[in-house]
Amino acid sequence: MSKGDCRILCLMYNYLKPQTTNSFYASTMVKPPNRPKAAVIVATELRRQIVAGRMKPGDKLQPENILQAQFSVSRPTLREALRLLESESLITITRGKYGGARVSSVDLNNISSQVGVFLQIERTTLQDVWLARTVIEPPAAALLTLSGDTATFEKLDANIAEAREASKSDLMRYADLSADFSLIIMDHCGNNTLRLLGLLIFDIIRKQHEHITERTLSKPSVDTLRQDSIRNREEVVQLMRNGNFAAVERFWYVHLERMSSLVLSAYNTPTTIDVLNERAG
Repeated sequence: MSKGDCRILCLMYNYLKPQTTNSFYASTMVKPPNRPKAAVIVATELRRQIVAGRMKPGDKLQPENILQAQFSVSRPTLREALRLLESESLITITRGKYGGARVSSVDLNNISSQVGVFLQIERTTLQDVWLARTVIEPPAAALLTLSGDTATFEKLDANIAEAREASKSDLMRYADLSADFSLIIMDHCGNNTLRLLGLLIFDIIRKQHEHITERTLSKPSVDTLRQDSIRNREEVVQLMRNGNFAAVERFWYVHLERMSSLVLSAYNTPTTIDVLNERAG
């Protein structure tokens, strides 16, 4: 074997031999995925039990020492898991001799407020919220039509009648009733996902109706728009009673698009929903 061949063999050996630091093998080794923290695993299992109905609102969770043994975790880990569930409003924790963790009733108003805060942090605009309405409300109105729910149609009629009276003497009440009309549609559309999406942004919708009403109180011409809106609501309910779900969806989409243009034109520029927390002046 020549000296050149020996050098080549030596180089190959040095390249392929196992190395302790920064080795070829270490650089190509696939790292195992990170395991969730123990507290997250415990919280996930307890959450599953609550969501599945095995633990109901008012039920008390097992004492800490029993839960520790059940999940084989330390007290700090268990308490971190319980804090996670408490932050999600799934449980409430009280201290003292008769304290402990209990399953909470989910308060959609609190969740809606949290969603509102998150959207503010994300600098969400009023235009963004109106676009969401045009995406979810017309299909919900069509689903309500398909259900043929006469009790809900009557509830919408009652809302319109009350709104007509409020438009004469109590404009802020009129604003709330206008928002309530959409809420009734979402709440009774028969699709739980659409219903929850509507409920989560309802607080923003209500505040926006109130805010634009307050901004336009001194403009008599706006009353014509209010009366047009009332007539549109009457017409969409009549279309619902006729069972024409496609016409209902188209009509309500056009109505929301038109109202969006009119409402948003009262703001000079794209405006974040933070403005709803301020007095309109």
